[in-house]
Amino acid sequence: MKDAGQVARAKPRTAARAGANPKAHAKRPRGRPARLSREAILEATLALLEREPGTPLTVARIAAEVGAVPAALYRHFAGLDELLDGVLGQVLAGVELDIRRGASWPEQIRDWMTSLRNHLLRYPAVLPLIGRRGRTSPAWLETASVQIEILERAGLSGAGLARTHLWILETTMGVVMQEASLALPEQIANARASLSDMSEAGRARYAPVMPQLATLGGDAFFAFVVDRTLAGLVELVDAEA
Repeated sequence: MKDAGQVARAKPRTAARAGANPKAHAKRPRGRPARLSREAILEATLALLEREPGTPLTVARIAAEVGAVPAALYRHFAGLDELLDGVLGQVLAGVELDIRRGASWPEQIRDWMTSLRNHLLRYPAVLPLIGRRGRTSPAWLETASVQIEILERAGLSGAGLARTHLWILETTMGVVMQEASLALPEQIANARASLSDMSEAGRARYAPVMPQLATLGGDAFFAFVVDRTLAGLVELVDAEA
């Protein structure tokens, strides 16, 4: 470490190198810290999504999260689509990892459906990133393709494979999108509050059902959806065989 005398003696040499203006060296820009990288941007975005899951994701919010101007993000991503696909890819990366490799194909489909729901409900703000402006995210298609591979191992192919793939996809995402918009207990509570505004016949139909609906939680209902889907799948595969 330099003592005060060494620091003092160093000053004239710094000024001499700077030329006529001794303050020129002090004015030299320091540049942006090396921490702003592609990985840092994606990690900061995930932290932002976890902290404020219900707030729409924008480039301005991401830039503010990493302490940069929006234009700085484009040094690491070719465009907005690439940035948003990267964020979605980070969220969905765990879906394939959660599938048990040694499990039977029905249980692997269960893992796929359950893991997809868990990851998307943790970061609901990424749901609009799946399809946007006429574009389907490649990261989303990668995740969906894992399900196709499982169904192929089950023996499905051709039109049967395509229909079944879409059936599982639409069933899973239909429930997830509704849950992300409004949790199941809130949906049921709101329905109960609206009973008084229904017709007498409508109230009579719901009267015996509402107490049972009120006991349902999101996890239990999704497990029911998965069970019924798998039962239908096994029957379909057996018929194809």
